Amino acid sequence: MAREMRSDARRSAELVIAAARTAIADHGLAVSTNEIVKRAGVGPATFYRRFPSRHALLEAVLLEVVGELVEQAREAAEAPDPWTGFAELVRALASAQSENKGLSDALAAEPGESGPVVAGAFAVLREHVRAVTERAREAGALRPDVAWQDVPFLAGAAAGMSPHCLGLDAEKSGRDRVIAITLDGLRAPGRDLLPGAPPT
Repeated sequence: MAREMRSDARRSAELVIAAARTAIADHGLAVSTNEIVKRAGVGPATFYRRFPSRHALLEAVLLEVVGELVEQAREAAEAPDPWTGFAELVRALASAQSENKGLSDALAAEPGESGPVVAGAFAVLREHVRAVTERAREAGALRPDVAWQDVPFLAGAAAGMSPHCLGLDAEKSGRDRVIAITLDGLRAPGRDLLPGAPPT
């Protein structure tokens, strides 16, 4: 009986996390608890038995999403060709933010705003972005004046691209075109030095 209860509790927690993940992706970090429990098909009491607070659930979801990005960054670092690995990482960062409003919200938040646990996960991701970028630059594939700190902003800009601009409508492949143009501009050798300093 105890094992069955633990199994039910685990299933309930998995339902809530899955529902929270889609709700956060659709609505961002401001999504309500009511929206999450409605999607999960459980009651508020079940929610609070599994998670002490809404913040704890958001943290669990963000750790899961960022963990997947870290794994993609690890794979990019191990790609035989440094440029291919770098390009794959830029695409992964842009796609993840484009498809998940909550992740985009968290990445754009002030430092420390997401709490120490998520901040720690972001620090791990930053280190992988640094390693992949520096590897591509040292291989001569990436223009020498591109800093690793530029990469999250470039990916974020592509992710946040509006499907409408100046009376024009972008096709579904619009973001992919912007990323491809961006990557082409990052290839070494660059013709002109970039203005200013990289983000701090």
